[in-house]
Amino acid sequence: MEQDPLVHERLGRRFRIVAFDWDGTAVKDRTAPVDDILPRLEALMALDVKIVIITGTHLGNPNTQFCSKVRPALKRNLFACVNRGAEVYGFDGAGEPVRVRGRDATAEENARMDRVSVELQEEFKAKYGLDVAIVYDRFNRRKLDIIPTPEWADPPKARIGELLVAVRQRLREHGVAGGIQELIDRLEAKCREVGIALRITTDVKHLEYGLSDKADSVEWIINELARGLGVANEDVLFMGDEFGPIGGFDGSDFKMVSPVARGAVYVSVGKEPNGVPDEVMYYGKGTEGFVEILDGQLALWGEA
Repeated sequence: MEQDPLVHERLGRRFRIVAFDWDGTAVKDRTAPVDDILPRLEALMALDVKIVIITGTHLGNPNTQFCSKVRPALKRNLFACVNRGAEVYGFDGAGEPVRVRGRDATAEENARMDRVSVELQEEFKAKYGLDVAIVYDRFNRRKLDIIPTPEWADPPKARIGELLVAVRQRLREHGVAGGIQELIDRLEAKCREVGIALRITTDVKHLEYGLSDKADSVEWIINELARGLGVANEDVLFMGDEFGPIGGFDGSDFKMVSPVARGAVYVSVGKEPNGVPDEVMYYGKGTEGFVEILDGQLALWGEA
């Protein structure tokens, strides 16, 4: 899609908090170098701009790839909202991560999530002959891999279109007439049956369900970080790459668009083949667009 004609105007101000999705926004993937963004983000931190990573993965991935490389003295301005809204980390004076917020599942909640997973796995096999794999090793959440094949073991975001075609074909072949939505409907019904309220999302490959999501990360940023600093919503910038719908489902970053952050600026640097929600400005250019936006901020702060 074409770049929003007003995006540069909306970005033409100094933001005191810059928050962003990690994979596909700041870096192409979890193995990509950070040589281009490290000095830029450090320069913003040196100006007392708060930098917040928002990611569904655990702290270990962005910490190894990026946070551990940031100069310890600057880390007072660095935060990581991880595990899909379940945890927030800051850093101490030595630059070591410190958990500042956490939502830990109880033994009962974990047992109920496991029950949902096992009973759905058995149901999909019995009803459709569809094999799905349970992903247990996620904090406060579980996943059902609906295409657990070698070819699609770890698909990059750039192949999301191909993945969607492959998943749709697989479900048709197994008689799932309603596609992914039919599986989500069964997941919602199973949660009610088991008696647990879970947030449900999909990245096309997985059905993911847990106790929190990226909306919780945004609420912490606004209610705790911004309010604690006296920062208005208008001085907060959120960036992502999947705000718009994919395959009829909200993009993975759409959960960041929260009413509590009304007035903040939302920008997508992704491909967004189906457009973006009204609340989001489109910039594009992928990780290069992310770097351009950082450079724009540095210019406004007089550091370019």
